[in-house]
Parts: sequence; structure tokens; C-alpha cells
Amino acid sequence: MQHFLEISLFWAAVFAAICLIARLPDSWPGRILFARQGPHPLRGEPRSRYLLRWAAYDASWFAQAIFVLLIGWEALSIDPSLAQALFFQVFCLAVVPFLATVALLSSLAALAASFWRRYLGAERRKRADARAIRA
Repeated sequence: MQHFLEISLFWAAVFAAICLIARLPDSWPGRILFARQGPHPLRGEPRSRYLLRWAAYDASWFAQAIFVLLIGWEALSIDPSLAQALFFQVFCLAVVPFLATVALLSSLAALAASFWRRYLGAERRKRADARAIRA
């Protein structure tokens, strides 16, 4: 029963911190947490090229997650007692593979959207109007 109380208090503290930071978006934690991540659209850039840059950005996150998995695997071969550590189990068996899967799927989705838009979608039909991102 005490675990439920601890979990409830943890999530209440997280919720309170998020509400506080959301009320102060110009503070340094607010700027860090609410900053836009990934590539920004460039003026005059076709949307298919923008989506292609997003695919490359997501693929770089996938490569980083695979690199972290390889480091964890090497650390496990050096020190087999890490397999008993809960932190290592959660990090290397759940969190990093989940992040790698999300990055791979989002990269493939952005790549498919880019190719669809370029070769089958609006940019193929109307080259002049669909080229630029309006910002």
C-alpha cells in the first residue's frame, strides 16, 4: 500500500512541476523543455525536402540508440553482474529499445511521406504552388 502512496506523490510532484514550468515559459527550464526540437523549415524549401530532413534527423536518433545498446551490451560482457541491476535491466531492455523503435518508425514515416508528396502528391501535380513552405 505504501508503494501506491509513493507513486501517487511522485506523479503529483511531476504534475505540479509541469504546471509551474508551463506558467513560466520564459524561464530557462521552460525554454529548455518547450523549445522546438528537430529541423526548422527553411523559406522556399519544398515540403518533401523538409520531410526528408526530418527522416534524417530521426534516423540519427535511431543510430544513437543503437550505439547506446552496443555500449550496454559491451558493459554487460565486461561485468555480468550488471544483469542483476534493476536500472540496467530497465534502461537497456526497455527504455533504449523503445526509443530506437520510435525513432526508426518515425524516420520511416517521414521518409514515406516525403516520397509520397514528391512523386505522388501535391508537388508532382502542382510544382509551382506546392514547392515552398509558407512560414
